[in-house]
Amino acid sequence: MGAIKVQIQDEIERRFRRVAMQQFGFAKGSLSLAAERAFDNYTKKAVSTENIKLRGLGTALRGALAHVKGKTSVELQHETSRMRAERAMKSVSGRKHIS
Repeated sequence: MGAIKVQIQDEIERRFRRVAMQQFGFAKGSLSLAAERAFDNYTKKAVSTENIKLRGLGTALRGALAHVKGKTSVELQHETSRMRAERAMKSVSGRKHIS
């Protein structure tokens, strides 16, 4: 089993201890059990939220790239690099140089 040492505000610690003891009793290990469940719930919620965000991003990207047909991801990367280089060259050539 792993161990995590954390620093939390005093008021949060008091509430956590009170709720953990009420729910799991005053036996040894009740705080650990409550903390384990709290960490588990937190990580499941965070992963679920992140997955929702990523799914939404994937949908947005698919929509933005819906017009692209017949090109591989590598071909698109090369095309993007060429476009960026062209824009940079246009930007530089349009500037007035001070000598």
